[in-house]
Amino acid sequence: MVEKTLREHTHGSRQMILEAALRLAAERGYVGTTMALVRRATGLPPSSLYWHFSSKDQLLAEALEHGYARWNRIAPRWDPTPSGGDLRDELLTNLRRTTSDTHGAKADWWRMGLMLALESGPTVGDGPRERFLRIRTQTLAGFALWWSEAVDLPPAHIETLARLTLAAHDGLFIHVQTEAYADLDPLRQRLADGLAAVADRLRKLDPAAVPEAVELPPVTYEGASSSREKLVAAALEVAAESGYEGASISRICAAAGLPASSVYWHFTNKDDLFSAAVDDSYRAWSSAQSSWHPPTAAADCATELPLMLTPLVASLRRLPPFLRIGLMLVLPKRPEPLPGRDRFLAVRRRSRDEFAGWFRGALGEAGRDHADEMAALLLVIADGLLFAEALDSADMPPATTSDLLAKLVTATPFHTQISH
Repeated sequence: MVEKTLREHTHGSRQMILEAALRLAAERGYVGTTMALVRRATGLPPSSLYWHFSSKDQLLAEALEHGYARWNRIAPRWDPTPSGGDLRDELLTNLRRTTSDTHGAKADWWRMGLMLALESGPTVGDGPRERFLRIRTQTLAGFALWWSEAVDLPPAHIETLARLTLAAHDGLFIHVQTEAYADLDPLRQRLADGLAAVADRLRKLDPAAVPEAVELPPVTYEGASSSREKLVAAALEVAAESGYEGASISRICAAAGLPASSVYWHFTNKDDLFSAAVDDSYRAWSSAQSSWHPPTAAADCATELPLMLTPLVASLRRLPPFLRIGLMLVLPKRPEPLPGRDRFLAVRRRSRDEFAGWFRGALGEAGRDHADEMAALLLVIADGLLFAEALDSADMPPATTSDLLAKLVTATPFHTQISH
């Protein structure tokens, strides 16, 4: 009888549990994935789950590791740069190879890890996040090794290039989730040119130089004392702790110190509340940013663009609430999109259009198509840098980062038109 029970617990059940847990976590995040849901997805009794895993935290950590190990066995690596080879060509070749499968089930571990960056409250266990951070550390070390063989730069600059390369991968992953039928190749080509331009720029920078600190004005909500604004602020706070799934109406109202009925004075439902939270947070964030009006003909764009980017880069350290909530809505791999996702995508389009308008002013009519791609690339890198701050404690100085980001984004065949 004991042998029969052991066979029931071990024969294929562990693999089945891990696959189900990874799939659910990619759909629902940490808080939204429960042992009961895993049990129903596998059809196994609770005893089988707890035979293998003592807790949800252990299960999800093992599921993430399982997904990564499967992906790692087949994932292409960055090939070493041959001596005398063209740096841009090698970068493009490797970017094409390592960002070719960012939407399929094989990348669910990656999706799960990025979602963990957005859920940071006491209900989120440490196990999966620690596993994901370990994977990122290994990946970062691999990029650093590649760059150290490709260019002759001090270790501090090599680390900067490695972090930007990792940010580019994360940003492209998000781009695929937010743009239907996205064609990544134009962005890959711009990234290859951009990373090579950053490497060239770093040759001229002193790695020991300490840039001036950037102070941003506090982000506040107008009328924060009203019940509506209290609910919006509470929704952002609760979602930051527990994700979209864990942000129930009752928890939001408790955090706001208001009765549950107060929600329905202002919002139709939870989804309407989160859509409003995205809008309000975006307006508050945008008010502290540079005004992206197209530059005048007399402007020195090579100087002006880094100044425009510095507040944006600095704000990423605060993990802007509209970005946190919005990415919580676009990352889950659902058959049907989460309500509020379209509102966030509209906000992203608004930002991209503002960036593109600025670049069109800088490039002129001949660079119209390039301006749109530059704006898309700027969003890609901003998304990647956000996760670098949330997960890796990158602590890259905003002034230095914005200077390098300007070089990266404008490194195109038209770059001489905006650097005079």
